[in-house]
Amino acid sequence: MEPMNRFLTFKQKLILTYMVFIVLPMSVLGLGAYRLYSDAMEKKVSDFAQQVAVSTASNIEMYIAELEQFTLMPYYNPDFQDMLTENKDPDPLLSLEVKKTVEKNFSFWQSQRDSVENISYFSKPGVGRERIYNLGYLPPDLEVDKLPWFESFDGSDDIVTYLSLHQPAPTDLIQNTPPPKVFSLIRRIYQSSTILITSGYFQVDFTLEDIERIMSRVNREKNASYLLMDKEGQIVYAGDPVDERLLPHIVELPSDVPSRQIVNTGNQKHIVVHHPVGKMGWTVVGYVPVSQIVSGIIQVRNSMILIGAVCIAFALIVSTGISYQITKPIYKLISLIKRVETEDFQIQYDNPPRNEIGQLIRSFIRMSRRLDETIRNLYQAEIVRQESELRALKSQINPHFLFNTLETIKMKAEIDEADGTVDMITALGKLVKTSLHAGNDFNTFREEREYLINYFYIQENRYASRFDMTIDVEEGLLDWYIPKLLIQPLVENAFYHGLEMKQGKGKLSVSIAREGACVKVAVTDDGLGIPPERLLHLRHNLDDGKQRGSQDERSIGLANVSARIRLYFGSPYTMRIDSLPGEGTEVVLLLPPIKSESEVNIYVSRHNR
Repeated sequence: MEPMNRFLTFKQKLILTYMVFIVLPMSVLGLGAYRLYSDAMEKKVSDFAQQVAVSTASNIEMYIAELEQFTLMPYYNPDFQDMLTENKDPDPLLSLEVKKTVEKNFSFWQSQRDSVENISYFSKPGVGRERIYNLGYLPPDLEVDKLPWFESFDGSDDIVTYLSLHQPAPTDLIQNTPPPKVFSLIRRIYQSSTILITSGYFQVDFTLEDIERIMSRVNREKNASYLLMDKEGQIVYAGDPVDERLLPHIVELPSDVPSRQIVNTGNQKHIVVHHPVGKMGWTVVGYVPVSQIVSGIIQVRNSMILIGAVCIAFALIVSTGISYQITKPIYKLISLIKRVETEDFQIQYDNPPRNEIGQLIRSFIRMSRRLDETIRNLYQAEIVRQESELRALKSQINPHFLFNTLETIKMKAEIDEADGTVDMITALGKLVKTSLHAGNDFNTFREEREYLINYFYIQENRYASRFDMTIDVEEGLLDWYIPKLLIQPLVENAFYHGLEMKQGKGKLSVSIAREGACVKVAVTDDGLGIPPERLLHLRHNLDDGKQRGSQDERSIGLANVSARIRLYFGSPYTMRIDSLPGEGTEVVLLLPPIKSESEVNIYVSRHNR
């Protein structure tokens, strides 16, 4: 399964999944429906066959009841009954006359029903003289007590007994063919004077003519066959030849209760039903080959297969279309990813779908654009950093400031040859040393404060008492860290662009304190301020992260500071400028709290990437 997953595309897997979840349920449902239909047809045919068997058995029972009425003929004529039951020895001539009379009545009764093959009367052995009357020839050695029905019937209280299908004795002296098989009804004949004494037995043999007529009506159906079987397993009547493989199973069926069952004969299966016929001990048996039922529903099965095939083909087409619609944006997303891998971030997807995949595509496009913007910002920041480093190498301190400072020192030296000159030179040396030091990129606020104090000392000596300069650092922040020379450019801008051209005394203050989760550095002056257009332009350039210093020397320091903050710390740390013309300017830096050298190393490594 694993190798297959490697080579199948997502679309192929999707189509395969659709087919499995469509074909499998349809196949199961179709097979189940066909099976249920087949079982229902089998039950329906079985119920119908059982009803036919019950109806046939009822018809045969009614027919046997008619035959029982037929055996009552001797009782309809009392004189004839007396003639049969007379036990005295009459005159031979009279005996001959009686015999003719009896046989004449027998012949008349036979003519009334076509199925009557023979009529006989046997006097009971041991009761009076022996008398046997018959329409045909009787063997001279005939013994009544040897007849197959006599022993059981004579010892019972039954009035009528039944003899199943048997081969009777020939009724003619010369007979080329054996007589047809018959079944018989034997009735007790009582003496006319009492019904307690059996005088003889009246036997009527019937052919299967009427039975055949009854059975032929139910055997007209081609799908089912019916037969009549006695309790000995002998086939009384069968319209069609019975399969020899089926016959042993039929014989084993219980004959006294109705039932139905499935009988297997090799590769053939039959539904077999049977119902008893009552007094005769016969059983009506019906059997239907299951193949006959199945052949009747082949057309239904073929129709179901055809409909299923059409549905599967339609499902395949629909699933292919759905899979294409689902996978199309996925493949488009893959192509966009490949473009981004080649550093082409200007990707676009018109009208992405309004689903999870469309949301993924839109998110990826936004991510690629942000990545492009981040790369551009990093590139510009790196350019700023490199230009700053190059500028620092060329001139660590503004030459103009250094020149003016040296002029001040010269003038001071002419006026006062001692301590003042030494202090200024010392302060300048510290500034130059800090600017030119090639150590860490970060100072503590304590070191930054010392740098600003020296800077303020030099400016105070240069401008005498023109400016009031203060620096206030929160005591708990002195050992925290800040990028080196991040505040000095802001102070220098405040001197040269805000206070130097101002008439009268000016003020400049540096405040460093905690504000929420940040460290706030504020450089404030009450100088000339910045015109609104100039301030808006300056803010725009700083927000875009663009270096405009090459066109405007006054914004070099601010641009460098803003770029270093962005490069070191990123959002939300930034620089904010507020100014009003004639009132002054405030530059605020929001910096992260850096409390240890390990945290310094994190920002330094980010800066150097």
